[in-house]
This record gives sequence, C-alpha cells and structure tokens, in this order.
Amino acid sequence: MPLGELEDEAMGKLLLVGMDHTVRSSLEAVLSPEDFKVEAAASGFEAGIQAESLHPDAVVVDFTMGRHESLMIAQNLRRNSDYADTVLIALLSDEDTASGFDRTIFNETFRKPFDSALLAERIKTLVSRKKQLA
Repeated sequence: MPLGELEDEAMGKLLLVGMDHTVRSSLEAVLSPEDFKVEAAASGFEAGIQAESLHPDAVVVDFTMGRHESLMIAQNLRRNSDYADTVLIALLSDEDTASGFDRTIFNETFRKPFDSALLAERIKTLVSRKKQLA
C-alpha cells in the first residue's frame, strides 16, 4: 500500500548540485534509496528549479562548478524562508580554500577527495536532526 505524503515525510530529500557523475555515483552508492530521494542539478538555474519541486532536506554543492555560482546557490537558498532550515554542505576542491567567504551559510564543508560513506553518514545525521526539530 503506497504511503504517499507520509512516505515523503519519512524519506530524506537530497539535491546534489554541480557534481560530476563519478562523485555523484559514489555518494548514491552508499545512500539507501529507502532513506533518500536523490536529485541532481548541473547549474544554479537547475538547482533553483529542482529545489522548488523537491523541497530538499539537504543540498550538497560542489565548488568545482565555480566558486561564485556555488556561493550564489547557497546564498539564494538561505535568503528564501522556505529553505531556512535546509542542510547545506559544500564540497571544496584542493585549489579552493574555505577562506574568503562566509562559511556560516553552510552546515558542513568537505574537502575533495572525501570518503563517500563519511559524507553520507553526515548527511543522514544532519537531516535526521533537522526532521526531529521540525
């Protein structure tokens, strides 16, 4: 028997922005499809459209898409009250440093290369905490 909206509430919703296929696949491999609905967006524009339809619990932004666009996505989500409690995670490359921008807009930052299982566990923990507070 389908649970519809109840199932949606129990399942976490994750939006992956700007991730290449390899990184996205490794993360999806360790996230249970019963626990998370995962969508992907290649650009800031796509991220906005996906966020509107998915209403994600967590958004992971890969800075390899460009620092400026990555920060704009995060800032736009934080400005919108509908996404005020959305978990935001930044994936930083070796060339990109966490200095020079306000890290407080992100709940967490990971430096590439990273352990996909560790990132998945952190996403689960943060989303679980968010759902308990809601």
